[in-house]
Amino acid sequence: MVHKKCSMILKPWTKILITVVTITIASLILASISSAQDAQEPLNGSTIGSLNNTSLKDILKNLWVLVAGILVLMMQLGFALLAAGFNAAKNTVNTLFSHIASTCLGILVYFAFGYAVMYRPETSSEFANVLEIPGFLGISQPYIFLNTPVPREGAEHLFVYIDFFFQATLAATAANICFGAVAGRIKPWAYLLLTVIITGVVYPVSGYWVWGGGFLGRLGFDDFAGSVVVYTVGGSAALVVAIILKPRRGRFSDREKLSEAEEKQLLPHNLPLAAIGAFILWIGWYGFNAGNALGITGDIISLEIVGKIALNTTIAACSSALTVIVHRWFRSSRQIDLSTVLNGILGGLVGITASCDVVSPPQSLIVGTVAGLIFIMGINRLYEIKIDDTVGAIPTYCFCGIWGGLAAGLLTTDINITIQLTSTLVMFSWSFSVVWLLFNSLNSIVGIRVKLVEEKFGLDWSEHAEYAYLSLEDED
Repeated sequence: MVHKKCSMILKPWTKILITVVTITIASLILASISSAQDAQEPLNGSTIGSLNNTSLKDILKNLWVLVAGILVLMMQLGFALLAAGFNAAKNTVNTLFSHIASTCLGILVYFAFGYAVMYRPETSSEFANVLEIPGFLGISQPYIFLNTPVPREGAEHLFVYIDFFFQATLAATAANICFGAVAGRIKPWAYLLLTVIITGVVYPVSGYWVWGGGFLGRLGFDDFAGSVVVYTVGGSAALVVAIILKPRRGRFSDREKLSEAEEKQLLPHNLPLAAIGAFILWIGWYGFNAGNALGITGDIISLEIVGKIALNTTIAACSSALTVIVHRWFRSSRQIDLSTVLNGILGGLVGITASCDVVSPPQSLIVGTVAGLIFIMGINRLYEIKIDDTVGAIPTYCFCGIWGGLAAGLLTTDINITIQLTSTLVMFSWSFSVVWLLFNSLNSIVGIRVKLVEEKFGLDWSEHAEYAYLSLEDED
């Protein structure tokens, strides 16, 4: 086969780049370890004393955030399976690899400096030395490589390691939602670079503006668990890269005729896999939304809030899915495609994420219903303007995320809709512009799209020298 001849040897400039990056990271790690040893010594005794003085309520809060972080980490499996099922069989290995590599790299980048960009140590800490433009940008030296384990401002009841673990899983989510839109045509190194940009710069800065004491949070913008901060920010990055990469081979072209087998490769190859992924995401979402309560105790009020968040999350997902089903029933000659319904579930989950703590259950029904309609209109509009989104990630996360931010202002009296709209546009523009400037320039210089022959025969062999299915090997 032609695709077996694709070169897997790294170009000289790529080797040099990897070497430089590796040396730089190693130097930073060594410097951080040295400073961490100096900082840890005076902290060890106080940390043990603090643990002995921790109340049962704080222990329960920390335990819940830890469990929630595990649930959110499980969502990365859901993203991987969903994208693999929606993609062509010839790209299954590449899809799974990309999600695994992105999760690992994203968490390490967030560990290195993302968390330091996003949060500040508690004001009472003697280690609260921060270089920043107040309200806009900065970096907390104690949190570089997490070298000084002091609690952050706003979550003083959490042990910093538990808080970091939970926050790192959110950062990985922001990065992983991008891959689905560009699967099968982006070079792996380009996607990993996108992961670095999102988890190290774009998402932490957005998070600081809203949750870390930045100007949008001070202005009054409310995004409880991240409809905008996580999903719109990640979805807008996916939109940018999808535009730059252009559609898959033959997707909207009348000039290039594809064979019947090639046309089938533009469709999802394994819907059971995608359905499993969607349900794993749904389950993990309870950790995502309820985990952002940053704790749970035996108090009736605490339990009621977490219960309300879980109920609203469920209702929004169900109402969005049923909206898609009804729409497909009447508009598609009673033929309801499963892939659209699965994305409908996710669109409802994205939409409720911003307001799951403040809206009532009947209002969450409205949020989910509108999210389902927005997803349908979004996917149709992308098709009309010929933006190729392999799994429907852009309308699911970007468009429904925007709706989530607005819904919090429209359905509640305590949240200003003008502030919600303005802040949402600010974060969308921030993510879109940063990714556009970097990747449009990069695409002009070295190209971020795979070669035509690699795209035609799939990235599994050209990038990984293996297949997910034995039947593909037999075709050789």
